[in-house]
Amino acid sequence: MSTLAHINLAHTENAPQNTVAQQMSDIAVQEAVSPQHKYVIFKLVNTKSGPVNVDGIDEAYNPKTKSWERIYLISGAQSIWQSELTELLKDKQYVELNRKSLRFERGGVLRVLEEEENTLAFIRNCRHLIDNPKRKSGSRTEFFEYNPQKQQEAALEKEMLELDMAIAAKEQPEDAMLKHANYLGIVFFDELGEKKSPAGIRKEYMLAAKRNPVHFKKTLGSKEVDITFLVKRAILDAKIDLGKTGSAYWAANGGFIAKIPQSRKALDYLVEFAMTNSTEGKQFLSQLNDVIK
Repeated sequence: MSTLAHINLAHTENAPQNTVAQQMSDIAVQEAVSPQHKYVIFKLVNTKSGPVNVDGIDEAYNPKTKSWERIYLISGAQSIWQSELTELLKDKQYVELNRKSLRFERGGVLRVLEEEENTLAFIRNCRHLIDNPKRKSGSRTEFFEYNPQKQQEAALEKEMLELDMAIAAKEQPEDAMLKHANYLGIVFFDELGEKKSPAGIRKEYMLAAKRNPVHFKKTLGSKEVDITFLVKRAILDAKIDLGKTGSAYWAANGGFIAKIPQSRKALDYLVEFAMTNSTEGKQFLSQLNDVIK
């Protein structure tokens, strides 16, 4: 299709050669296809950090060799894995001059072209990426892959879980609520030592559900909550005696329950003991149910 530039060029038969050449260049520039670059974006967890450079060398788990090995980010290399860079790594001067780093600009943002496969491979295997399930340890320069849709969905899922658990907390029967609230560490007395009303406890119970919905959901209606309540009641009501040489006994008849390891809290150990499938553990749980009614 003819454009104004083409028409103008057709009427310049007597124009100087350099003017014609310039017009041809202008047309080429106008009709050039703009490159369509796609980037993968990464962001530092600590967004207050200024420009940050992450060194292009790390330790990572290689799924091919099923072992840990060093990874490198080197210009011109065809791999990041030490086991595949044997010859290249012999040229120490080349490695020193061409080893790259990841530069996060102010605001903690790094943009990597999708075509930079080696760089992306290094990023997704290094220990700095918090999305990497195989990373050996954490880092002071942790970052994550920025995916607005994924992160918005995760935020919505979290909000929905918070709402669902707050509703579940509101609807829990009072007896079950009190046991679970006690397990979650909600205090039943105010700063003056007065006992809180069930409504006051439920308010804090609902807040606990919203603040930590994952833990709330995991423990809601669990066997551990019921057993913790029984053991705690037995200790507070002096039905379990913990004062004899690091062991637990029944206060009523002096019957031996279990020896408490020095490194463990009596409550935690006895809860675990009652949850075991051993004959002694089952017997202890049965006796707990009998003495706490």
